[in-house]
Amino acid sequence: MKLIIIDRDGVISRDPEGRTARAEKWRAMPGGAEAIARLTHAGYRVAMLADCGPLVRGACDMVGLNALHARIIDEIHEAGGRIDTVIFVPAADAPSRCAAVATALNDLMERLDVLPSSTVLVSDSRHELDAAHAAGCRPVLVLTGHGQQTLEGPPLPPETTVRIDLAAVAAELAH
Repeated sequence: MKLIIIDRDGVISRDPEGRTARAEKWRAMPGGAEAIARLTHAGYRVAMLADCGPLVRGACDMVGLNALHARIIDEIHEAGGRIDTVIFVPAADAPSRCAAVATALNDLMERLDVLPSSTVLVSDSRHELDAAHAAGCRPVLVLTGHGQQTLEGPPLPPETTVRIDLAAVAAELAH
């Protein structure tokens, strides 16, 4: 089985800061739902990686965050795709967030019985790419959201590939 884990903020969502806490205000990244549909049809299990920023900031409660995720999942479903699971990562600061994401990745791969070598993580954020590398997954940086800023920062983890957006990742992986 192949697994792709896709960062919500800045990759699926146009809001790289994760500040959109209301389902009715959410806007998809152009081509994102279609890219996930393409990956779904190519046999990938798809997980959405989401932090709990709106909860931490008090912008919404769990009911609101679930409504936001339901809207995202519905839009992806309408495009023919599927989100198999949502991974929540509660840590806010970068060092503990990297460790929390790596732990979440390892837990998910174990639960789904997927090898790290069969797992891709797509993000616009350095700490998530670092976590993917630490977990043995293939890290992919997209230049949407904070991706360009991430690319211009410190060197990326080894074997990180860079693509313009999620549609480019899907075109490469779902050929």
